Amino acid sequence: MKVLHIGGTGFLGSHIVRKLIQRNHDLTLITRDPDREMPFDKSKVRFIKGDVLQFDKLEISGKFDVLVYTAMVPFRPGRISNKKFRDLECITRQYFQNTIELARKLSCPLILTSGASFETKGNEVADETWPIARKGMAALGTCYDEMISDIKTRNSIPLIEMLPAQIYGKGGMFTKMISMAKNGKVVLLGRGDNYLPRIHVEDCADAYVLAIEKLPIGKRFIICDDESVCVKDFMLYLAKIFNAGKVVKIPGFILRLVTGKHVFCTLTMNTKVSNELIRKELGWGPNYPSYREGLRSLIE
Repeated sequence: MKVLHIGGTGFLGSHIVRKLIQRNHDLTLITRDPDREMPFDKSKVRFIKGDVLQFDKLEISGKFDVLVYTAMVPFRPGRISNKKFRDLECITRQYFQNTIELARKLSCPLILTSGASFETKGNEVADETWPIARKGMAALGTCYDEMISDIKTRNSIPLIEMLPAQIYGKGGMFTKMISMAKNGKVVLLGRGDNYLPRIHVEDCADAYVLAIEKLPIGKRFIICDDESVCVKDFMLYLAKIFNAGKVVKIPGFILRLVTGKHVFCTLTMNTKVSNELIRKELGWGPNYPSYREGLRSLIE
């Protein structure tokens, strides 16, 4: 298949690209810096140098079977003020708008990424029929919901939605957490009694490969492992496997002060989700069915 990928050099994207190379697909990546080192064989892909924010300057020709979007709005970890949030919101809107317009221009299906942001209580488990909870940093994607509604109303482009849980593995921002654990310390943010869904990056990439190859148009998929886990248990298990003897607990009121209300809300939200639909529709299943197997795989 001829695949055009926005975000193919990122944490999740690079894993997807590596797997697609192994399956002999024809890959073109849009990236700002094609010369930098990447965790896959660069000779096996074509690069278009450019920024999706500058849509009109992208030089794209030819036909593609699918456009894949896994890009993240660039921002540094730390406190997100209201002004910074508004700036990120504007960039997010432009990312989505330009990607959707590119899919229209190329007349090809679009695999679009949002996130498994749902608000559940007690034993509730969210599935794809639930409305996305636009709280915390997930509120950056409010524009996403508006655009998706418009696409579905007008039937303007063939669309597949991917909603990954919190992705962990070697690479990305999780690298710092692994490094801290190896140095004997993990940090527990808040009480940690809330549930957040997780997915190993390799399993998440496998789900995307299946979606690319099968193109289940009109479907929305939650991508998560088989077991719900609260934040505290996840972090304590990370400490255990790396023999980190020090668990630093950051109280909620300090966490909110340091990170700002948007990040705080994201970190303390309670979410339990199901992967039943993607198992049924795509025949996908995680190689790391719980956080325990997944975290153990990170030990070198």
